[in-house]
Amino acid sequence: MPIFARTKLVIHEDCLEVPGSPFPGKKFITLEYSGPNPQAAYYQTKKILSQITKVPETEIIERDFSWMREGMEEKFSVRFDVIKDMDRFSYIQISVTMKGKIRPSKEVGKEGDLSITIEGMLRTEYPQDTLWQRSLLYELFRTFYHKFIYEEARMKYKRECANLMMQLHSSIKEFLNTLPRR
Repeated sequence: MPIFARTKLVIHEDCLEVPGSPFPGKKFITLEYSGPNPQAAYYQTKKILSQITKVPETEIIERDFSWMREGMEEKFSVRFDVIKDMDRFSYIQISVTMKGKIRPSKEVGKEGDLSITIEGMLRTEYPQDTLWQRSLLYELFRTFYHKFIYEEARMKYKRECANLMMQLHSSIKEFLNTLPRR
C-alpha cells in the first residue's frame, strides 16, 4: 500500500530489470492480436489480473477508458492498474494497457486488432514527514537497513513481479488463442 506522506523518498524500479529476465533491456511486454472479437479481451483481462495477482477485482483500477465509434469502426483503449502490497515499504504496481479497433464481419460478428502492453514496477517508499525521519542519523540508519538488510527482500519482490508479468502474458496470450478463428 503506498505510504500517504507529504514527503517521502521513492525508489522506483522496473520489474523486468531482474537478472536472468526473459526480456532483457525491456520495460514492458507487448502482445499483438488480429482476429475475431478482440473486445472480448477487455472483459477477460480484469479477471485474469485478479486471479494471477490475488488482488480482488474491486481493487483493480480502470484508468483512461475510452470507446469511440467512427462510422463502421469502433476504437477502444483502457489501462488497468493493480497494486499488490508486499510489506509496509514496498508494493508492486502492474499496468495493462489495451488499444483496439473493431469492425463488423460477416463470418464472426466482429473482427479487429488489439495491442496489449504489460508493465510492472516495484516501488519502495520511505516516509520523511517527521523531524526524526529527515535527520542525518535516521538517513544513515535507513541507508544501512536498505543496502544490507532490505535489498534481498526487494530483489525477491522484483523476481515475483517479473513472474507475475510472465504469468499475465501467458494467460492473456492463451485466452487470445482460444478465440474462434476464421
